[in-house]
Amino acid sequence: MRGAASLVLCLSVGCGSGSGPAGHADGGGGGGIDAAGQGDAWLYPDPDWTTGAPEEHGIDPAALEQAAAAADRNRSHCLLVIRDGVLVFERYFDGTDATTRNKSWSIAKSYTSTLVGIAIERGEIAGLDQSVAELVPEWAGSARADITIRDLVSMTSGLEWSVFQDYVQMAVFAQDHTAFALDLDEAAAPGTGWTYHNGAVQVLERVIKNATGKTMDAYADEVLWSRIGMDGAWALDPSENPTAYANALATCRDHARFGYLYLRGGQWAGGDQVVPVDWLAQALAPSQEFNRAYGFLFWLNGQTPAIDALNNPKDGELVPYAPDDFFAARGFGNQFIDVIPSLDLVVVRFGADPMTDVDIQALIDDARFDQHDDILRPILDGLTP
Repeated sequence: MRGAASLVLCLSVGCGSGSGPAGHADGGGGGGIDAAGQGDAWLYPDPDWTTGAPEEHGIDPAALEQAAAAADRNRSHCLLVIRDGVLVFERYFDGTDATTRNKSWSIAKSYTSTLVGIAIERGEIAGLDQSVAELVPEWAGSARADITIRDLVSMTSGLEWSVFQDYVQMAVFAQDHTAFALDLDEAAAPGTGWTYHNGAVQVLERVIKNATGKTMDAYADEVLWSRIGMDGAWALDPSENPTAYANALATCRDHARFGYLYLRGGQWAGGDQVVPVDWLAQALAPSQEFNRAYGFLFWLNGQTPAIDALNNPKDGELVPYAPDDFFAARGFGNQFIDVIPSLDLVVVRFGADPMTDVDIQALIDDARFDQHDDILRPILDGLTP
């Protein structure tokens, strides 16, 4: 994928900024990492975001107001736009403000992916091809022993799945989400197909706990959130297991830190390489051939075939009007953290749960991500040369 390749190139040989307004004349991003691994003039929210006028960073304010109107129509809580490391637009809705912690829904999967990559770098998980059964004794000696860490982060586990089982039985009614996930049977050989699967990701809660000796939320705070100045937490199921597949909790500004971390190649202020470079490159590349719009629990643009979160094929790539290097963490309710390295751009939107009752049609409608497009498209249209 072009985006992943460009990030790795920046980390190895450096990226120059353009000569036009806000450094975008060449289509490149703001700064880079020199060959010695030292950051140049990148801005970081350390301790907080630098704010600035959008027109000074190549965005038409009227376009941002159009995007905000779309966000307001669609029960949003926040809309943030960061360009060149500067917070150029911030709007809150529905009684929320900059201190409101928002559920992230499946955006949490991308946080979980990051923890797996860090755990591999630290030697706590042996690698992508380690059998899950080595860390989850309940699976030893069963057909599920063939499932690897790679299968869980690629959505190729082969575990049984249905909409009702995944989104209702486990997510709504199960008292212990991890136990529910670990009890799923194998329906197909791992690696033979792609299924967007909350239960498979929840297995990573047990993997991380057994590999690190820490709860997933405590581990996230130690190796990720505290390192980027983020005050994060994780929703717990009734048995107090962090829900690996959903609902890392943070303010919109703090969720934006996570997107910005990935925009900057996994590096934070002071040259702290929070996300391993190798992991970032793999996470932001197609993880299998069935749905090339999916990496390691991240969504990717510029790739086909593409399949949505209800396992329905898409007609073309994920976001056809956006640059190919667009990638995103996405969640139910059209929650999103969009990152576009070639535009040095992060766009964050969180909002209300559209399914206040058990409503499968609401779930199906939400999977199209139309609200996302109504918000992002005017922002991209409003970029000025």
